[in-house]
Amino acid sequence: MDTFEKMYSLKEAGGPLGCSRDSVVRLIRRGHIQAVEFPRMGGRGRNVKRQIPESEIKRFLERNRGRR
Repeated sequence: MDTFEKMYSLKEAGGPLGCSRDSVVRLIRRGHIQAVEFPRMGGRGRNVKRQIPESEIKRFLERNRGRR
């Protein structure tokens, strides 16, 4: 049986990380956090929904404990 990990939207991930959605996007772009991209139907351009696994948030917080 497969187990599924909780996934957070960019906005939801800001809560445990203590930052805004825009800051979460910056962390992803800089390679500090890995996000999973899910394609959306229709539209133009790069139409994806990004989600962050709970384990990735925990990993980031462990790695950056005490920094602020």
